[in-house]
Amino acid sequence: MKKLKLSVCAFLLVPVLTWGQFSHIEVDEVENGGVVAGRTYRVYAVMESEGDVIDAIFGEAGKPMEISCSSTFYQHPKGGALAAEVQRYDIQNDATLGYDSWVTIGLEDNYMNSLTAFPPETTFLKAFEEGGTLATDNGAWFVLPDKRQAFAPEDKRILIGQFTTTGTVNGLINIHGRTKAILDADGNVESGAQLIQAEGVTFTCGR
Repeated sequence: MKKLKLSVCAFLLVPVLTWGQFSHIEVDEVENGGVVAGRTYRVYAVMESEGDVIDAIFGEAGKPMEISCSSTFYQHPKGGALAAEVQRYDIQNDATLGYDSWVTIGLEDNYMNSLTAFPPETTFLKAFEEGGTLATDNGAWFVLPDKRQAFAPEDKRILIGQFTTTGTVNGLINIHGRTKAILDADGNVESGAQLIQAEGVTFTCGR
C-alpha cells in the first residue's frame, strides 16, 4: 500500500475527561491492478493507544457527517454500503468486488463482522450505495464496544472505510469510542475507560 499525504482536522471535545485518545486519520491507496476504474483508498482512524475503541461513526444535529466524491463511488452489484454486507466467498470468485466502496469499523468483509447501521430502518446509506454522497445528521454505523473489531490493534489503526473512485473523496465524520482501561503491575484497574469523542474530523482521498 502507498500512503498518501492528506488533510486532517480533528477536534476532541470531551469536557471533564482527558484529551487526545484519537490521534489522526491516515489514508492508504490500495493497488487495484486496474480491474476497476479509478483508484481505491482505505481510511484509518489512528488512536493514541493499542486497545482504544471506536464503537460508532456518526452524524447528528449540529454535527453532520458527509462523505462525498467529485465523481461517483464504485459500487459492485454484490457489495453493500457496509463492509459486513460484502461476502468473503464472493470476493474470492470476483476480484472486482474486493474494491467495492463501503464503510466499516475494523473489518473489511462479512466474516465475524457485527457492524450495523442506526436507526435500524435507516435510508442514509442508500445514496452512497448508488454511487452518491453518504450524508446524515441523524445516523451512524456502529458495533457494540465489546466486539474485538472495535479495538485498535498494535499499529493503533482502525479501518473505517474503503472508497473506489475516479475522483476525489472528501469526508467529514464524528467518532465515538472509549479508551482502554489501564492496569497496574498486579493487573488491577488503575484507571477506567474514558470517553473518546472526536467531532469535525476531515479527510481527503486523491488529488
